[in-house]
Amino acid sequence: MSIPNDFVVQTTGLSKTYPGTATPALTDISLEVSRGEIVVLLGLSGSGKSTLLRHIDGLETPTSGSVTSLGERVDALKGRELRELRGKIGFIFQQFELVGPLTVLENVLTGALSTLTGPRLGIWTYPKSLRRKALEHIDRVGLLERAYQRADTLSGGQQQRVAIARALMQDPEILLADEPVASLDPESSDQVMSLIREIAAERALTVVCSLHQVDLALSWGDRIVGLRGGAVVLDTPTEALSKDQVMEIYGRVAVSTSEIQAVEVELAEAREQVRAGVTRRAAERFAQDSASEEPA
Repeated sequence: MSIPNDFVVQTTGLSKTYPGTATPALTDISLEVSRGEIVVLLGLSGSGKSTLLRHIDGLETPTSGSVTSLGERVDALKGRELRELRGKIGFIFQQFELVGPLTVLENVLTGALSTLTGPRLGIWTYPKSLRRKALEHIDRVGLLERAYQRADTLSGGQQQRVAIARALMQDPEILLADEPVASLDPESSDQVMSLIREIAAERALTVVCSLHQVDLALSWGDRIVGLRGGAVVLDTPTEALSKDQVMEIYGRVAVSTSEIQAVEVELAEAREQVRAGVTRRAAERFAQDSASEEPA
Protein backbone atom coordinates (compact mmCIF):
# COMPACT_ATOMS: atom_id res chain seq x y z
CA MET A 1 0.00 0.00 0.00
CA SER A 2 1.60 3.25 -1.18
CA ILE A 3 1.20 6.36 0.95
CA PRO A 4 2.11 9.88 -0.27
CA ASN A 5 4.94 10.98 1.98
CA ASP A 6 7.67 13.62 1.98
CA PHE A 7 9.91 11.42 4.11
CA VAL A 8 11.93 8.40 3.01
CA VAL A 9 11.44 6.76 6.41
CA GLN A 10 8.71 7.53 8.92
CA THR A 11 7.65 5.75 12.08
CA THR A 12 4.60 6.80 14.06
CA GLY A 13 4.02 5.59 17.62
CA LEU A 14 6.14 2.52 16.89
CA SER A 15 6.24 0.05 19.79
CA LYS A 16 7.54 -3.50 19.95
CA THR A 17 7.24 -6.07 22.72
CA TYR A 18 8.49 -9.56 22.02
CA PRO A 19 6.36 -12.52 23.11
CA GLY A 20 7.24 -13.78 26.57
CA THR A 21 8.86 -10.51 27.66
CA ALA A 22 7.38 -7.82 29.87
CA THR A 23 9.82 -5.04 28.90
CA PRO A 24 9.18 -3.42 25.49
CA ALA A 25 12.06 -3.32 23.01
CA LEU A 26 10.68 -0.08 21.53
CA THR A 27 8.25 2.42 23.03
CA ASP A 28 6.30 5.02 21.04
CA ILE A 29 9.03 5.81 18.48
CA SER A 30 8.04 8.61 16.11
CA LEU A 31 10.82 9.40 13.65
CA GLU A 32 11.12 11.06 10.24
CA VAL A 33 14.11 10.76 7.90
CA SER A 34 14.45 12.93 4.79
CA ARG A 35 15.97 11.84 1.48
CA GLY A 36 19.76 12.03 1.47
CA GLU A 37 20.00 12.41 5.24
CA ILE A 38 22.61 10.46 7.23
CA VAL A 39 21.13 9.58 10.60
CA VAL A 40 22.94 7.84 13.46
CA LEU A 41 20.98 5.79 15.97
CA LEU A 42 23.14 6.13 19.08
CA GLY A 43 22.77 3.87 22.06
CA LEU A 44 24.14 1.12 24.23
CA SER A 45 23.53 -2.56 23.60
CA GLY A 46 19.87 -3.32 24.26
CA SER A 47 18.70 0.25 23.67
CA GLY A 48 16.57 -0.75 20.66
CA LYS A 49 18.80 0.37 17.77
CA SER A 50 18.85 -2.93 15.89
CA THR A 51 15.15 -3.54 16.49
CA LEU A 52 14.31 -0.14 15.02
CA LEU A 53 16.48 -0.77 11.95
CA ARG A 54 14.83 -4.14 11.37
CA HIS A 55 11.39 -2.51 11.33
CA ILE A 56 12.41 -0.15 8.52
CA ASP A 57 12.74 -2.98 5.99
CA GLY A 58 10.11 -5.27 7.48
CA LEU A 59 12.37 -7.82 9.19
CA GLU A 60 10.29 -7.10 12.30
CA THR A 61 6.61 -6.20 12.62
CA PRO A 62 5.44 -3.68 15.22
CA THR A 63 3.25 -4.51 18.18
CA SER A 64 1.60 -1.14 17.65
CA GLY A 65 2.18 1.95 15.53
CA SER A 66 3.28 2.11 11.90
CA VAL A 67 6.39 2.16 9.70
CA THR A 68 6.58 3.77 6.26
CA SER A 69 9.60 3.36 3.97
CA LEU A 70 9.84 4.86 0.48
CA GLY A 71 6.14 5.69 0.65
CA GLU A 72 5.11 2.11 1.49
CA ARG A 73 3.40 1.11 4.72
CA VAL A 74 5.93 -1.59 5.63
CA ASP A 75 3.89 -3.33 8.31
CA ALA A 76 1.03 -3.82 5.82
CA LEU A 77 3.16 -5.47 3.10
CA LYS A 78 3.54 -9.18 2.53
CA GLY A 79 4.99 -11.56 -0.03
CA ARG A 80 6.10 -10.08 -3.33
CA GLU A 81 5.39 -6.47 -2.35
CA LEU A 82 7.55 -6.76 0.75
CA ARG A 83 10.38 -8.42 -1.23
CA GLU A 84 10.24 -5.61 -3.79
CA LEU A 85 10.56 -2.98 -1.05
CA ARG A 86 13.48 -4.82 0.56
CA GLY A 87 15.17 -4.82 -2.84
CA LYS A 88 15.38 -1.02 -2.54
CA ILE A 89 16.84 -1.09 0.97
CA GLY A 90 20.42 -2.26 1.47
CA PHE A 91 21.46 -3.68 4.84
CA ILE A 92 25.00 -3.85 6.23
CA PHE A 93 25.30 -6.14 9.26
CA GLN A 94 27.72 -6.05 12.17
CA GLN A 95 28.99 -9.60 11.52
CA PHE A 96 29.21 -9.13 7.72
CA GLU A 97 26.96 -12.17 6.98
CA LEU A 98 29.18 -13.39 4.12
CA VAL A 99 29.43 -16.98 2.92
CA GLY A 100 33.03 -17.75 3.85
CA PRO A 101 33.87 -20.48 1.31
CA LEU A 102 32.54 -18.37 -1.60
CA THR A 103 34.69 -15.86 -3.43
CA VAL A 104 34.34 -12.13 -2.93
CA LEU A 105 32.73 -11.86 -6.37
CA GLU A 106 30.07 -14.48 -5.70
CA ASN A 107 29.24 -12.97 -2.31
CA VAL A 108 28.72 -9.58 -3.96
CA LEU A 109 26.59 -11.16 -6.70
CA THR A 110 24.16 -12.48 -4.08
CA GLY A 111 23.09 -8.89 -3.60
CA ALA A 112 21.30 -9.13 -6.96
CA LEU A 113 19.34 -12.32 -6.19
CA SER A 114 16.12 -10.37 -5.62
CA THR A 115 16.17 -9.39 -9.31
CA LEU A 116 16.59 -12.97 -10.57
CA THR A 117 14.40 -16.04 -10.76
CA GLY A 118 15.54 -19.48 -9.70
CA PRO A 119 18.60 -20.56 -7.68
CA ARG A 120 22.16 -19.62 -8.61
CA LEU A 121 25.20 -21.80 -8.02
CA GLY A 122 28.55 -20.47 -9.17
CA ILE A 123 29.66 -17.20 -10.71
CA TRP A 124 28.88 -18.24 -14.27
CA THR A 125 25.19 -18.77 -13.52
CA TYR A 126 24.81 -14.99 -13.14
CA PRO A 127 24.29 -12.81 -16.24
CA LYS A 128 27.40 -11.19 -17.65
CA SER A 129 25.97 -7.72 -17.00
CA LEU A 130 25.64 -8.50 -13.29
CA ARG A 131 29.17 -9.96 -13.12
CA ARG A 132 30.51 -6.75 -14.63
CA LYS A 133 28.44 -4.64 -12.24
CA ALA A 134 29.67 -6.66 -9.24
CA LEU A 135 33.30 -6.18 -10.28
CA GLU A 136 32.70 -2.43 -10.55
CA HIS A 137 31.38 -2.33 -6.99
CA ILE A 138 34.27 -4.47 -5.75
CA ASP A 139 36.64 -2.02 -7.41
CA ARG A 140 34.81 0.89 -5.76
CA VAL A 141 35.45 -0.57 -2.30
CA GLY A 142 39.12 -1.17 -3.15
CA LEU A 143 39.17 -4.97 -3.39
CA LEU A 144 39.30 -5.70 -7.11
CA GLU A 145 42.54 -7.68 -6.78
CA ARG A 146 40.77 -9.98 -4.29
CA ALA A 147 37.63 -10.61 -6.35
CA TYR A 148 38.36 -14.34 -6.74
CA GLN A 149 39.66 -14.84 -3.21
CA ARG A 150 37.61 -16.71 -0.57
CA ALA A 151 35.75 -14.29 1.67
CA ASP A 152 36.84 -16.05 4.87
CA THR A 153 40.50 -15.33 4.11
CA LEU A 154 39.96 -11.57 4.32
CA SER A 155 40.43 -9.30 7.32
CA GLY A 156 37.40 -7.96 9.17
CA GLY A 157 37.65 -4.55 7.50
CA GLN A 158 37.92 -6.15 4.06
CA GLN A 159 34.91 -8.39 4.73
CA GLN A 160 32.83 -5.39 5.71
CA ARG A 161 33.81 -3.69 2.44
CA VAL A 162 32.60 -6.79 0.59
CA ALA A 163 29.31 -6.45 2.48
CA ILE A 164 29.04 -2.82 1.33
CA ALA A 165 29.63 -3.86 -2.29
CA ARG A 166 26.94 -6.55 -1.93
CA ALA A 167 24.45 -3.96 -0.65
CA LEU A 168 25.24 -1.71 -3.62
CA MET A 169 24.22 -4.49 -6.02
CA GLN A 170 20.63 -3.71 -5.05
CA ASP A 171 20.95 -0.08 -6.25
CA PRO A 172 19.36 0.86 -2.93
CA GLU A 173 17.62 4.11 -2.11
CA ILE A 174 18.09 3.53 1.60
CA LEU A 175 21.15 2.02 3.26
CA LEU A 176 20.78 0.57 6.75
CA ALA A 177 23.90 -0.26 8.76
CA ASP A 178 23.74 -2.08 12.10
CA GLU A 179 26.90 -1.38 14.14
CA PRO A 180 29.04 -1.79 10.98
CA VAL A 181 32.36 -1.23 12.76
CA ALA A 182 31.73 -2.81 16.18
CA SER A 183 33.93 -5.80 15.27
CA LEU A 184 36.74 -3.78 13.68
CA ASP A 185 39.94 -2.14 14.91
CA PRO A 186 40.05 1.69 14.97
CA GLU A 187 41.91 2.06 11.65
CA SER A 188 39.56 -0.29 9.79
CA SER A 189 36.59 1.43 11.45
CA ASP A 190 37.65 4.81 10.08
CA GLN A 191 38.14 3.37 6.58
CA VAL A 192 34.75 1.64 6.51
CA MET A 193 32.81 4.62 7.87
CA SER A 194 34.53 7.00 5.44
CA LEU A 195 33.69 4.65 2.57
CA ILE A 196 30.01 4.49 3.53
CA ARG A 197 29.86 8.28 3.75
CA GLU A 198 31.56 8.73 0.37
CA ILE A 199 29.28 6.25 -1.37
CA ALA A 200 26.21 7.83 0.21
CA ALA A 201 27.26 11.22 -1.16
CA GLU A 202 27.98 9.80 -4.64
CA ARG A 203 24.59 8.06 -4.86
CA ALA A 204 22.45 10.46 -2.81
CA LEU A 205 21.61 7.59 -0.47
CA THR A 206 19.61 7.95 2.69
CA VAL A 207 21.57 6.24 5.49
CA VAL A 208 20.36 5.10 8.90
CA CYS A 209 23.24 3.66 10.91
CA SER A 210 23.38 2.39 14.49
CA LEU A 211 26.49 3.15 16.56
CA HIS A 212 27.49 3.25 20.21
CA GLN A 213 30.53 5.55 19.93
CA VAL A 214 29.67 9.20 20.61
CA ASP A 215 32.78 10.67 18.95
CA LEU A 216 32.22 8.68 15.77
CA ALA A 217 28.53 9.57 15.66
CA LEU A 218 29.28 13.28 16.01
CA SER A 219 31.96 13.32 13.32
CA TRP A 220 30.12 11.10 10.83
CA GLY A 221 26.38 11.70 10.93
CA ASP A 222 24.18 14.64 9.95
CA ARG A 223 21.85 13.92 12.85
CA ILE A 224 21.86 11.87 16.04
CA VAL A 225 18.86 10.02 17.40
CA GLY A 226 19.72 8.79 20.90
CA LEU A 227 17.97 5.68 22.20
CA ARG A 228 17.83 4.41 25.75
CA GLY A 229 15.60 1.61 26.99
CA GLY A 230 13.74 1.51 23.68
CA ALA A 231 12.77 5.20 23.76
CA VAL A 232 14.12 8.27 21.96
CA VAL A 233 15.94 10.54 24.41
CA LEU A 234 17.74 12.76 21.90
CA ASP A 235 17.07 13.86 18.31
CA THR A 236 19.19 16.71 16.98
CA PRO A 237 21.53 17.70 14.12
CA THR A 238 25.21 17.08 14.85
CA GLU A 239 26.20 20.57 13.70
CA ALA A 240 27.49 22.58 16.68
CA LEU A 241 26.66 19.67 19.01
CA SER A 242 29.41 18.75 21.47
CA LYS A 243 30.16 15.42 23.09
CA ASP A 244 29.47 16.93 26.51
CA GLN A 245 25.99 17.96 25.41
CA VAL A 246 25.25 14.47 24.10
CA MET A 247 26.58 12.85 27.28
CA GLU A 248 24.56 15.19 29.49
CA ILE A 249 21.30 14.37 27.72
CA TYR A 250 21.94 10.81 26.69
CA GLY A 251 24.05 9.36 29.46
CA ARG A 252 27.48 7.76 29.66
CA VAL A 253 28.50 5.57 26.71
CA ALA A 254 31.86 4.52 25.34
CA VAL A 255 33.27 7.24 23.11
CA SER A 256 35.45 5.14 20.83
CA THR A 257 36.18 1.60 19.73
CA SER A 258 39.60 1.77 21.37
CA GLU A 259 38.04 2.76 24.69
CA ILE A 260 35.64 -0.17 24.49
CA GLN A 261 38.57 -2.51 23.79
CA ALA A 262 40.47 -1.04 26.75
CA VAL A 263 37.49 -1.66 29.03
CA GLU A 264 37.24 -5.24 27.76
CA VAL A 265 40.96 -5.78 28.51
CA GLU A 266 40.50 -4.35 32.02
CA LEU A 267 37.55 -6.63 32.65
CA ALA A 268 39.48 -9.66 31.40
CA GLU A 269 42.42 -8.78 33.66
CA ALA A 270 40.07 -8.30 36.63
CA ARG A 271 38.45 -11.66 35.98
CA GLU A 272 41.89 -13.29 35.80
CA GLN A 273 42.93 -11.66 39.07
CA VAL A 274 39.77 -12.87 40.79
CA ARG A 275 40.32 -16.36 39.38
CA ALA A 276 43.95 -16.37 40.56
CA GLY A 277 42.92 -15.14 44.01
CA VAL A 278 40.33 -17.89 44.37
CA THR A 279 42.88 -20.50 43.28
CA ARG A 280 45.51 -19.16 45.69
CA ARG A 281 43.10 -19.12 48.64
CA ALA A 282 41.98 -22.67 47.85
CA ALA A 283 45.62 -23.83 47.75
CA GLU A 284 46.36 -22.11 51.06
CA ARG A 285 43.29 -23.67 52.68
CA PHE A 286 44.29 -27.11 51.39
CA ALA A 287 47.79 -26.67 52.79
CA GLN A 288 46.40 -25.63 56.17
CA ASP A 289 44.00 -28.56 56.26
CA SER A 290 46.77 -30.97 55.31
CA ALA A 291 49.06 -29.60 58.06
CA SER A 292 46.37 -29.95 60.71
CA GLU A 293 45.77 -33.56 59.73
CA GLU A 294 49.46 -34.61 60.09
CA PRO A 295 50.09 -36.98 63.06
CA ALA A 296 51.78 -35.44 66.10
